[in-house]
Amino acid sequence: MIPHRPSPIKVLIVDDHRLFNDGLESMLADAPDLTIVGQVYNSREALEAVYQLRPDILIVDFNMPEVDGLELTRQVIEQYPTQRILALSMYGEQRYIDDFKKAGAAGYMLKTSTKDELLTAIREVARGHFYFDPKLADTKQFDNHADDLFLKKYKLSPREVEIIRYIKEGLSSTQIAKKVSLSPYTVDTHRKNIHAKLGINTVAELVRFAIEMGI
Repeated sequence: MIPHRPSPIKVLIVDDHRLFNDGLESMLADAPDLTIVGQVYNSREALEAVYQLRPDILIVDFNMPEVDGLELTRQVIEQYPTQRILALSMYGEQRYIDDFKKAGAAGYMLKTSTKDELLTAIREVARGHFYFDPKLADTKQFDNHADDLFLKKYKLSPREVEIIRYIKEGLSSTQIAKKVSLSPYTVDTHRKNIHAKLGINTVAELVRFAIEMGI
């Protein structure tokens, strides 16, 4: 009798950064128990891809224009409640992890994960388990230290810290306005205040400062 071989785990990757998306596909392609059924570079096309390809695991990037990974997770779970979703993010703050849990994600991994770590997450989520990056258990390295530092030392508001993060991601004032439900004019005002408080004149300086401070 020919032994039964389980079907490979069907994986769909959603990430607007083509180099990262392609790199992830290449990294996972030789795993014997996985098959990459598709790659999506525009989050607005993800729902249709889920319908067409019926993946076992949907890998979703957090930071994407138009529809970010959190909102996409909500939309997918609303239409496909049993879909298993694994979020990939650069952010280890607990609030983001909690948001993805509430949205219905079954896992959350940092983009700094190794291939083996990511494969473990995919396999665990595919088995019906919940899996969150073990490094996230060390909450001290992902606490709100950066927020507290800015709020106390630089007298920035939580909203301004949030806007700094979006600026670092490369979003325009119009894009940020949609994210935070403000007008572009109000976002521009916040940006001017941020520059004044930090004594910074250019976006490049602000981004460099944010990176150095771990924002």
